[in-house]
Amino acid sequence: MIVRRVAAKAYRSLNAGDYQAIVGSFRPDGVLCFVGDHAMGGELHGVTLIHQWFQRVFRLFPDLQFQPRAIVVGGMPWNTVVTTRFTVRATLPDGRRYANEGMQFLRLRWGRIVEDRLYEDTQALTWALATIAALGNEEATAAPLAPVGAGPGVPRVPDPPPRAATARRS
Repeated sequence: MIVRRVAAKAYRSLNAGDYQAIVGSFRPDGVLCFVGDHAMGGELHGVTLIHQWFQRVFRLFPDLQFQPRAIVVGGMPWNTVVTTRFTVRATLPDGRRYANEGMQFLRLRWGRIVEDRLYEDTQALTWALATIAALGNEEATAAPLAPVGAGPGVPRVPDPPPRAATARRS
């Protein structure tokens, strides 16, 4: 119950534009992963990159608002898992609304974030980023701060081998 209240409070802090407390909750070797090859994508190791990611997110979506729909907590204090289904909303520079749904997988060790993995509808997100870029914010087309799978001991998933051509029988 305590962890659920702390998670809900963290979302309220984000809604106020205060991500510093979130960054401060990461262990020095913590990982934040946002899947996708876009400006918000990447697997970020360490609080410096994580802080840079939050700065970028709030430059792209200054009025970003999260609404947790369900928060589920399990595990012991030395290995706590928090999963959250959330809705995110923001106003694009031309006044149109951006809305998306996502899931978060968060792993804590003694109350500190070890791993934070975020999954949103990337089609909706890349549309919003393309719109922001078309309206003059080039950062919306920036490369990820780090590729997914770039961390120590985390290999990138290789592309599947090309399919061999099959001969047609007549």
